[in-house]
Amino acid sequence: MGLLFGGVLAGGAGWEWWSLYKRPSMELLQRNLALLDDLADTIIPATDTPGAKAAGVGALIFVMVRDCADRKTQNNFTEGLQDLIDKAKSRYGKRFGECTAAQREALLDSFEDAGRAGGVLGKVRKRLTGDSFYTTLKKYTVLGYCTSKPGATEAMRYDYIPGKYVGSLPLQPGQRSWSTR
Repeated sequence: MGLLFGGVLAGGAGWEWWSLYKRPSMELLQRNLALLDDLADTIIPATDTPGAKAAGVGALIFVMVRDCADRKTQNNFTEGLQDLIDKAKSRYGKRFGECTAAQREALLDSFEDAGRAGGVLGKVRKRLTGDSFYTTLKKYTVLGYCTSKPGATEAMRYDYIPGKYVGSLPLQPGQRSWSTR
C-alpha cells in the first residue's frame, strides 16, 4: 500500500514538473494575437486617451512571453490563455473578443483571484511554479502601454528634454503622471 501511495505521489510530482518545464506552444500565442490585444484592452481600455489595443500591446506581450519569460512562466501563460479561451466558450458561449466589457472583466477577475499568491505558502508556490497567467498578462500590458508612443505621449505627460531632477513633485488634481526617457 505504501509503495502504491509513493508511486502515485511520484507520478503526480513528475507530471507537475513536466507541465512546468515542457516546451510551450508559442503557436497558440501567435494564432491569438487579436485575443492578446483584447485582453490588454480590457486591462487598459480606451478613454479620452488611447487604450492598450491602440498601442499594439498584444504584439509586445507575445514577444515578451516568447523571448523574455522563463519556461515556467511561458507554460503558465499558454495554459492560462487556453483556459481563458475555454472558459469564455463554456461560460458565455462565445469568444473572449465577442464578450461584453462586464463579461471580460468577470473572466479576468476569476484569473486574478486564482493567481493571487497570499502568505508564505503563496510565495513558495510562486517561487516553485513561476508567475501566474494573469500576473504575466498584467505586467506586460502595463510595460507595453507605458513604453508605447500613445501611452507615453498621450496618457502620460511627456517631456522630451526634462529639466533638473526633482525627486518628489506633487501632482495637481487631474494631472497625468510623467513619462520621460
